[in-house]
Amino acid sequence: HVHVPQMQIIASYGAELLDWLNKYTFPEESKFQNAQHGRRIARLFLDEMLRHGTTTVAAYCSVHKSSAEAFFAESHERNMLNIAGKVMMDRNAPDGVLDTPQTGYDDSKALIAEWHGKGRQLYAITPRFAITSTPEQMEMAGALYREHPDLHMQTHLSENHAEIAFTQELYPWSRDYTDVYEHYGLLGKKSLFGHCIHLSEREADALS
Repeated sequence: HVHVPQMQIIASYGAELLDWLNKYTFPEESKFQNAQHGRRIARLFLDEMLRHGTTTVAAYCSVHKSSAEAFFAESHERNMLNIAGKVMMDRNAPDGVLDTPQTGYDDSKALIAEWHGKGRQLYAITPRFAITSTPEQMEMAGALYREHPDLHMQTHLSENHAEIAFTQELYPWSRDYTDVYEHYGLLGKKSLFGHCIHLSEREADALS
C-alpha cells in the first residue's frame, strides 16, 4: 500500500489524517496535473523501490489519468509487477484533485484497457476512500468491479476515529464504515483495504 504522489512529502507533520491531507497531500497531488511531473516522480519512485529491494506494490496514483499512465509505463519499462490505479475522488478535496463520477469511470476504463495485463502490470479500481467519493461515484466504482471481477480494488478503511465519524455522517444509513463499501459491491476476493485499525467485530467478520 503506497501513494506515489506522496513521495516528496514523506515525514510531513500532521496531527490528524484529514488535516494532513488538506495541508500537505492534496496540494502535492495537484502538481500531477502536469504530466511531465508525474513521469519524473514515477521514475524516482520506482528507482527508489528497487534500490530498497521492493519489487511489487499496490500503488495509488493521483486523480489524473496521466499519473497512472506514467507509473505503468515506467513499471513496464523495468519489467516490474505492480498493482496500481488512478484515484477516484469527486468531493471533499480541492478542485485540482477532483474528477467526476463519469470521468473517474471513463478514465479508469481506458486505463484498464491499455494497461491491465500488459506485461506484468495489473490495474486496481481505486476510490480513495468513502469520504472523497459521492454515492454516485461509489456506484461507478462498484460498476467497474462488476464489469472487471478479475481486477483488484483498493481503498482505505478505518485509519482513525475522525475519519470513521465523518464517513458515518456522509453515509448515515450505513451500519459501519465497512458497510459503505459492502453496499456498493466493493468487497471481494481481490479487495485491498489500507489500515483497518479500528474495526468492529462485525466488520472483521465481513472482511474475512
